Amino acid sequence: MRKEMQTLLDDIELDIQELKYLMQTITAEPDSKLRIVAKRSIQQMRARLDELQKVLEETGSKVEEPQIVEVKVPEVTEPVSPKHEPEAAPISSPASPILAERIKPATDLRHAISLNDSFRFAREIFGGDTARMNEVIRQLGDAPSLDKALELFSSLVNPDEENEAVVDFVELLKKYFS
Repeated sequence: MRKEMQTLLDDIELDIQELKYLMQTITAEPDSKLRIVAKRSIQQMRARLDELQKVLEETGSKVEEPQIVEVKVPEVTEPVSPKHEPEAAPISSPASPILAERIKPATDLRHAISLNDSFRFAREIFGGDTARMNEVIRQLGDAPSLDKALELFSSLVNPDEENEAVVDFVELLKKYFS
């Protein structure tokens, strides 16, 4: 039960990080596609919160009703004209171009993936389906060895091995299982 709650909390934490990044990006560059992704992420987080609440209720322990705190999210509006749009700060990339060199040892495969790489993998390997990506990552993290993880990855995703994102993902798996 505790492991299930921790997994849900980890997923909710990742959802919050994703939403922060999306809101910053939407504010800097209004784009309807990113709004759709943000709405989907909010729905996914609500579902996880509901599931966490259900798990808490199933444990039978008395938990005080939490106070609901309203969080104000800045409203994103379309710019009047491009002339009035503030200049977006450039996004800096990490100093090391090789993904495997940037990864720190992690106890969970999900935590071994940076937020930017998570977006890139979701987009380029999983066709934008973050829920599917999270499920595949969970299964790969439970694999007993690198060979089993690579076999599972190939069977679940059918990756294009010439895609740079796939190569980086495999490097990430190698680093995680080393």
